Amino acid sequence: MRAWNWKSALHSGLYRAIPFFAAVRASGGSGAGEGAAVQFVLFAVLAGFTGALVQRLRHFRPGWAALAILLAVWPLCVHAAEWWLHEALAPGMRRAGIFVSWGQSALSMATQWALMRKGLFLTGPEARSYPEDWLALLRMAKRLLRRVPER
Repeated sequence: MRAWNWKSALHSGLYRAIPFFAAVRASGGSGAGEGAAVQFVLFAVLAGFTGALVQRLRHFRPGWAALAILLAVWPLCVHAAEWWLHEALAPGMRRAGIFVSWGQSALSMATQWALMRKGLFLTGPEARSYPEDWLALLRMAKRLLRRVPER
């Protein structure tokens, strides 16, 4: 459990539950609230391990191999478990939420990899405090916005 990344777990649980709820609700599926709660718990747990994997592979060479693992192999395993769990609990009722979750995973994995390569949201000996991570992210965003040409 030493490698578990609690920062990734917290982020993922929080930002997955709301869109899942909205997608299930909008599609007319039932159990949107229960599905969102399952999604929060499932991805809080899984994302802790995912964050640890991303942290471990952030400087892996060749980079394409790390991305293949992070953007294909690991999500396939995670979303197979997600599909199975939701289908077992509410067959066919939460599929819209699951499809939204797949899109979130692609964006999340690429973002985590990029941020962790910059030293943000790490845990363990290399980590900053959680507030320091957020301040560093804000500084990074500010620098990025300065580069955008005005029109």
